[in-house]
Amino acid sequence: MASDTDAVRAVAAQVAAALQAADLTVLGGLLDPEVRWGPPGDPEPPCQSRDQVLSWYRRGRDAGTRATVTETVVSGDRILVGMRVTGRPAGNGPHDRWQVLTVRGGRVAEIAGFDDRIHAAEWAGLAGAGARAGGSAAGGSAEGGSAEGAARWVPPREPLADDVVVVRLPAPSDADVLHAYAAQPGGLDGTWLPLGEGATTASCEWLISDWLAGWGSAYSFHGPALVITAAGCGDLVGQVGLRARGERAAELDYGVAPAHRGRGYAARAVRLVAGWLLAEGQADEIELRISQDHAVSQRVAVAAGFERAGTVMSYVPGTGETFEDLRFVLRHC
Repeated sequence: MASDTDAVRAVAAQVAAALQAADLTVLGGLLDPEVRWGPPGDPEPPCQSRDQVLSWYRRGRDAGTRATVTETVVSGDRILVGMRVTGRPAGNGPHDRWQVLTVRGGRVAEIAGFDDRIHAAEWAGLAGAGARAGGSAAGGSAEGGSAEGAARWVPPREPLADDVVVVRLPAPSDADVLHAYAAQPGGLDGTWLPLGEGATTASCEWLISDWLAGWGSAYSFHGPALVITAAGCGDLVGQVGLRARGERAAELDYGVAPAHRGRGYAARAVRLVAGWLLAEGQADEIELRISQDHAVSQRVAVAAGFERAGTVMSYVPGTGETFEDLRFVLRHC
């Protein structure tokens, strides 16, 4: 009788072949009907069924994404899958991505996505997670992942403020405010938060902890973020997230709750965060990527002191879609 490990290895080989061939029919047969895909530990991941997962893969495939499987490593009931991704979503060239698949009953029941191998290997339970473990390779070898963004950013020593807004680190109590927005009709309009309508308190707490993890050495799916409040009022009205764009560049993304828009909060918050990053020497260039049809955000960029600098291809992992965004930059004087 085959051991459980042999069964997981068989699933790993079939998954690798299906991904390599972009064969969603075969892949679908390997997925549990209630498979969940999303950030590691998210209580409400974006995909919560086989159909949703296949739809995500299909959008990427139809957009021109192709994945070359670079490694599969089995660890207990989990499979680490490394991929070299090419196509339009790759933007300026190929990039490496990792997924950790959990197998139950001979089918894939959970999928967690990662941008770096170190944290993917840790999630898979591999010993010596930073080094390449034994396994099978397909289509070449991938470079070992780096924890880009982990412990990269030093948080502000005190809140950033002007006479209208305050930008500070998230706090556990902010989860209740996020939950209230998610419960309100239209409270998440404009996708200003990475939450779904009706998100539970547990999901809101997870998001706060994920933002805070981005400021330390722990893995963070969304990366570090700061929250925006109105001066004199401590409740969260928006957020500013950070992402590394090379050794000395940072990208900011931001959002303000619908009920608090039109008051200049976004421009002021972005100006404060960008100015702080440049003044502290944490970056020499700050970048905003804005949809070409989003005139309001373009005005925010200009009001915050940014200048237009061409276009850039942006990939949205949650949907598998690619967009040609406008690029605005602010550089160290």
